[in-house]
Amino acid sequence: MRKFLLKSGLIGVGAWWGYRWLSQRTAVKVPLNHRRTDVPYTTTPTLFIPGWGGNAWTYNGLLRWLARHGYGHQVMTIVVDRRGQLRVQGDWSMQADNPLIQVLFAHPFTRDYQQQIAWLTTVLRELKSHTQVATYNMVAHSWGGSAAVNQLVRQGSTTDLPRLNRLVLLGAPVNEATPTKPDAMYERLTATKQNLTAITPGIIHNVYGLLAGRLTDGEVPVHQITALRAVVRDSPLQYREHPVPGIGHGRLHSAPQMWQLIAHLLWSPDQGFN
Repeated sequence: MRKFLLKSGLIGVGAWWGYRWLSQRTAVKVPLNHRRTDVPYTTTPTLFIPGWGGNAWTYNGLLRWLARHGYGHQVMTIVVDRRGQLRVQGDWSMQADNPLIQVLFAHPFTRDYQQQIAWLTTVLRELKSHTQVATYNMVAHSWGGSAAVNQLVRQGSTTDLPRLNRLVLLGAPVNEATPTKPDAMYERLTATKQNLTAITPGIIHNVYGLLAGRLTDGEVPVHQITALRAVVRDSPLQYREHPVPGIGHGRLHSAPQMWQLIAHLLWSPDQGFN
């Protein structure tokens, strides 16, 4: 029995580490072999931020699709460990080819998204100081989007960070309060929203799914997502909401129809490209 338990334990540990390894393997990078006539190409990178428990699989399909369709291509992967240390894979060049950067959290199963706020700040500071990135786009799913919003409100005008160009949020809960329990994170967000008055103009696209006519994507109610409206009101930021019928929470980043929408919101000139 002891041998059986030991063997089972070893198999379990091996399976866990195998999962960890596979879940941080990014897709084979696809070069940008052709350029579209309907897309402006710049050196502004787009960062892809997963939600709670997210990994490389969150955006691998989207990143391949963007490259194959000529929107941009992945140049770097940044892995953030538990202590906020960065491991950078890939090379940065100042070529105007819409560079894409996948951000992974080595420990994605956190109790809340407080750590992700600090980790995102570290990533942005690294890009500004070591690659001279002046502006950035970001695509962020679920709690990754919640962290992105909080980071932007708290430190978006800080001069040692690049400035936001476009932020595409995918089912990001901003106010998770219940009738009996307020959301402390949202209260802090509204208390510091005056920081946005000093921010440079950018665009936030708030995308959310609607299932079967219900005001939810199956996991996040719409009112938790659209609570962002009150935070950015009267700020220099442009804010737009995009409800998508028939799309559940997990498909906001994985459905091909969403990939087309994300590309449009990031690079279409009629979306206010800077």
